[in-house]
Amino acid sequence: MPEGPLDGVRVLDLSRVLAGPYVGRLFADLGADVVKLEPPGGDEIRNVAAKADRGMSGFYTGLNAGKRNVCIDAGKPEGRELVLALAGACDAVIENFRPGVAERLGIGWETIHDANPKAVMVSVSGFGSEGSWRERRAFAPIVHAATGILEDQAHRYGTPVTQIAQAYADSVAGLHAAVALLSALRVAERTGLGERVEVAMFDAVLSSYTDTHFALLEPRGGEDTGPLYDAGPNGRMAVAGREPHVWMQLRERWPELGDPAPPDADVPTKARRRRAAIEAWMAAAPNVEVLVERLEAAGLACAAVVSLREAATGPLARERELLALVDDRRGGTRPVVRAPYRFGRSECAVRGPAPRRGEHNAEVLGELLGLDPARVRALEAAGVLAAAPPDAR
Repeated sequence: MPEGPLDGVRVLDLSRVLAGPYVGRLFADLGADVVKLEPPGGDEIRNVAAKADRGMSGFYTGLNAGKRNVCIDAGKPEGRELVLALAGACDAVIENFRPGVAERLGIGWETIHDANPKAVMVSVSGFGSEGSWRERRAFAPIVHAATGILEDQAHRYGTPVTQIAQAYADSVAGLHAAVALLSALRVAERTGLGERVEVAMFDAVLSSYTDTHFALLEPRGGEDTGPLYDAGPNGRMAVAGREPHVWMQLRERWPELGDPAPPDADVPTKARRRRAAIEAWMAAAPNVEVLVERLEAAGLACAAVVSLREAATGPLARERELLALVDDRRGGTRPVVRAPYRFGRSECAVRGPAPRRGEHNAEVLGELLGLDPARVRALEAAGVLAAAPPDAR
């Protein structure tokens, strides 16, 4: 496999669950050597799955494919020493402990900086390491509520407040953390001195959510620019633009639509009748493909509403080679989604399966720290290291 853009960069990933591991997965696809350090109890995301998929869940696989794994009890003095020694052999460290936890374990920023002054660290937390909310537990659903995006969605569409059905806060924080870590690496390369950069999920959501800018206006701005239409047998169709714009574009290209609204009708009546006319016109198309062609002929960006699985396995995803098959560690394979970066000469690709707990204890500790197999076995016997058996789920 060709070298990735980050070939030669080594990362120690101390993180668990989602936001931090996502940073490590992106770095691994980009060619970095990412060593995931897992506690003896394992990353809890291994079990965020249906019962039959626990242990090596799809969630865990997707966030940790291509990494190597060492399983260390950092609560033991020898374990802490191993973590610091590994940090000394790496260019970057990822962590998403609650503020203060890494320091209590003796593997916080100051200690790691002493062990390796050139290493950089990115810390992902819910609400930052300073301030009145620093001790609060933060998962994506909590951050969604605290940032106001749940209320904003309900206000926009006139619906009850409901939770977002995916971990948006984690994903966006992970993306910002990856940018921050790359930036810190560039500074360390230029100056020879590493630094810690912090990304709070709260900050990441509010800085990335497009309607934050509208919410700061009085009265509240923002309009629906992506209405959904019921196209009858052709399913549901998303069309970009405000509804008056959609109507005018269609009328210009397809004048036979007419105007079902009386000239003296009020605005809500006109909007309701014109939407009904648009939906009837959409439903009359012989199939979705023809409907899309007709909408595009009117200068409208559009797409049929499909399921997540249909999108990830459909013709466009296959054309773009979006999925890669990796060993599921159970005698089969499973698909994972590639990182979206495409380079002219370098290769961004899934570089291996997700690791079992402690699968690379001997390999990593021998390669990076010079420990011989007998020493690794002694550390495992002492409970400093742990490893899942090869057939473990």
